Amino acid sequence: MDELIVASRAVHFAALALLLGAPFFRLVISSEGPVRGWPGGRGIELGATLAALVSGLGWFAGVAATFAGGWSDALAPDILQAVIFDTRFGHLWTGRLVVFVAVLVIQMRAAPSRRRDDALACLAAVAIASLIGVGHGMTGAGGGPAIARLHMVADVAHLLCATVWVGGLFCLAQVLRRAVSGAGGGEILAVVLPRFSGVGYWLVALLLISGCINALVLVPRPDSLVTSDYGRVLLVKLGLVLIMVAFAVYNRVVLTAWVIPPAGGGRSLWHSVLLELGVGILVLLSVALLGTIHPVP
Repeated sequence: MDELIVASRAVHFAALALLLGAPFFRLVISSEGPVRGWPGGRGIELGATLAALVSGLGWFAGVAATFAGGWSDALAPDILQAVIFDTRFGHLWTGRLVVFVAVLVIQMRAAPSRRRDDALACLAAVAIASLIGVGHGMTGAGGGPAIARLHMVADVAHLLCATVWVGGLFCLAQVLRRAVSGAGGGEILAVVLPRFSGVGYWLVALLLISGCINALVLVPRPDSLVTSDYGRVLLVKLGLVLIMVAFAVYNRVVLTAWVIPPAGGGRSLWHSVLLELGVGILVLLSVALLGTIHPVP
């Protein structure tokens, strides 16, 4: 049950990262705007929406089995009804299903435009923000309502920054792949790379600040970082984030300078972005695991 929940959460987070990252990339990063944006195509985003739906169902099945105490009664009507109508998870899960259906309709029927991407980005952000209600964003180590509100805001900011970063990296990798393969797009790198780096600075800063706030609330004692399961997984996640930051700095300071002005180096930057994206996916996996471990009391 726990394995299904962790795997479903990881796929869910990765799908949401692309659902937010793709429209964000077109609106903020791309030099060609929402009409063309990045060369991934509508199929990849449709696939991400379907992956979010399927992983959401897997997540629900795991929670239902946990609620029932085993798989034998997980699909019993009274258990399903109790999970959907009597738990916060069920309420938020139902709301996300509605959001994903709306995303599918917009993806399939609306023509590319800024308004379309605004709607997709807003819906994805709502789905991501709702995840704090099924994680540790509603818990804390005391401190009263003010600390609880601060923790919720920090958790939402943390999730949004992480998903935009990972989803944006996927789109950037597609632009770089197209450029180095000679299929066109090399001329837009001079615009895309500085824009992505500029946004990246803010994303990393907010990610680290919000992450520190969350850690202070959930792990009030430093020794818990090594004596508890939650603390050890959190340390792994922190190490992965620092590796991502190191990749980002190297890409910006060293490799981007080779590409702008065009002087080769595009393939090296592409490979480095792919490695950074791979580490980002591991970060999402660690987040999925952290959500199933009780924080330190």
